Amino acid sequence: MDHYLPRLKLFRNGEFEAEIGDLFNKKFSFHFESSWKLPEREYWFTTPPWKAKDLEILKSRLNFHKSQLNDFNIEEWSSHTRRRNPAGEVGWKIRCLVNPEFLTQAWTKFYECACTYDIIPREAVVSNKMASLHLCEAPGAFITSLNHYLKLNYRGLEWKWVANTLNPYYEGNSPSNMISDDRFMFHTLDCWDFGVDNTGNLMDWENSQAIVKKARSLGKVLLVTADGSIDCMQRPDAQEEVTSPLHYCEIVTALQALSPGGTFIFKLFTFFEHSTVSLLYLINHLFDEVKIYKPVTSRQGNSEVYAICLNYKGSANLDQYIPTLKSAYGTELYGNQALFPLSAIPDSFLKQVHECAYYFCAIQCQVIDNNLQAYINQNNISLHRDMKRIRGLVATEFIWRYGIKPLDMEHEILKGALHEECKTNMNPRYHRGSYTERQLYTKMSLREKAKNMNALLQAEVLANPLILINEPVLWLSFMDEAAPLNLVFTYGCPLQKINSSKFIFVPIFRLYQQILAEEEFKEINLSSRRENRRNIDCEIDKTLRLQDYDYQEGYSVYEKKCFQVLRNTIKELFVGQTLLLQNFNMLTHFNVSVLYILSRKCFLKTGFTSNGIILKNMTNKESMAYLDDIECECRKLRDSPRDLLNSLPVQTMNVGEFFNSVVLYNNTFYRNKCVEYLCAIEQNL
Repeated sequence: MDHYLPRLKLFRNGEFEAEIGDLFNKKFSFHFESSWKLPEREYWFTTPPWKAKDLEILKSRLNFHKSQLNDFNIEEWSSHTRRRNPAGEVGWKIRCLVNPEFLTQAWTKFYECACTYDIIPREAVVSNKMASLHLCEAPGAFITSLNHYLKLNYRGLEWKWVANTLNPYYEGNSPSNMISDDRFMFHTLDCWDFGVDNTGNLMDWENSQAIVKKARSLGKVLLVTADGSIDCMQRPDAQEEVTSPLHYCEIVTALQALSPGGTFIFKLFTFFEHSTVSLLYLINHLFDEVKIYKPVTSRQGNSEVYAICLNYKGSANLDQYIPTLKSAYGTELYGNQALFPLSAIPDSFLKQVHECAYYFCAIQCQVIDNNLQAYINQNNISLHRDMKRIRGLVATEFIWRYGIKPLDMEHEILKGALHEECKTNMNPRYHRGSYTERQLYTKMSLREKAKNMNALLQAEVLANPLILINEPVLWLSFMDEAAPLNLVFTYGCPLQKINSSKFIFVPIFRLYQQILAEEEFKEINLSSRRENRRNIDCEIDKTLRLQDYDYQEGYSVYEKKCFQVLRNTIKELFVGQTLLLQNFNMLTHFNVSVLYILSRKCFLKTGFTSNGIILKNMTNKESMAYLDDIECECRKLRDSPRDLLNSLPVQTMNVGEFFNSVVLYNNTFYRNKCVEYLCAIEQNL
């Protein structure tokens, strides 16, 4: 790397030198004072939420600046700020010159933290081994970034890791809080822990303890990262309050897992609320050093910062408080009571918090103002010229400053697999319109809401030619009786409703959910029309139309009833007969695994149509044993708090032609549902 990327002379006559220096040095350090003492345990969570006047003033100032963006279309504003991002070319230049494994913005942010602070504890260097825990980690770029950093700087260090996040394969998780990108996770699933209920919800105490146990089983945990957040698009003025309960759970989990001397890196936002002030006060007692850092590759205009906590004093200092911390974990107590009374927090600490909050608040307000001015003066060529120059300088400086060099693929976690696949995240989180428009939607008339949804249908769904089955039957010749197929059961929290799915294009399902969620539309008859056999050029011996879900019971109960009906129907078929299966929900891993087994082991061909699924020519009656085993497992769990979520590994069924066919079928089915429902609504207005 040094051979072909010598450090360029970056600054011509000091050009932009101050600006570049400031961008790479957005830091604050807390200075612990011996007079600071934690309050006695009996005072924890005993007082109502409180406010610090100086911090409230800063909060009002920041919210005023953020409110100026309320009327901006989010896609248009994001495009503008991307062009104005000084670090906007860092990722591109790293990809061109280094091409690291799974490069994302999170990759660059973690690499900055690792290089800016001495995050690898001395004990790891001495023993040459280390375990790390990564909380709220999806899609996994902190892990690949850490691997790159260790391979360049600590060669030979024996490293093991485990990660947690909301499980993208659990359909009960909300897409607004979950990152569904599984490009890295799919290949490293054994290293991910989704807790006892398989949801991955860190805000459940039992899940937290399972994750701590798993991490400790790897050896001494000398690094914990936590990169969690919660969607705050509907409450942009309350980001800290919304995310604080999650940050509390991350911190409590990390403090139990981390070994003495370890490092803890976690994301947080502003420092205005009692919750964050109290957590920072706690953290300062448990680590020798606490730094607050905003990486240059973190969007300048947001509130995101990282706390870098070095040299953990050990959980022995925390053990006596665990029962109290548990009492507020994932409960309303955390929101209703302050962790510490205001009177227990020294003025000298509050002063440091205010200095820190003021510093980062001032940066954010200035960036918002600059971006607004640049938006108003878009025709000012000199503004664009300066920013283009700065972007190039920042990208070059980034690579030189942090000594980033290429890795041989054999040192990557997946040995080059992600480079070969060239996959992109097909379902990223996104929002449409401005904040004001989203608020106005809730006050719209029924006719206006229908018009809004029709516009969404046209823009996001009907305009996409890749989501519709355009032939009468999409046939899949998939049967392979000889190939071994081992059932691998996945258990977890029973599905109450389907909130997300890996088997559908997200905008379609989101629109479908939005239609059904409107109370006013429930007065309109949206009952499904009967599917027919139109355009099916195939002789059908039997048709099974499963009943609609009536929402009177948990979805998991309905799903297992449908499975029993399907199983009994197939048992009655003769060899050579063909079944048309209608209204079979293909959004869950449980149902998709059942169809995979039928397609692979029981029927000669599987056909996907807009009217249903054709299981053609039953050839292997003995393969019904697979369905019998699934039914037996379901029966065992009938009175259990757990449910059977999947019968096959996701690596078996979430790939290839079968997976693509299921996704296309779902896209077509729910697209047609949206069109049908909106037509019915329009006719009834």
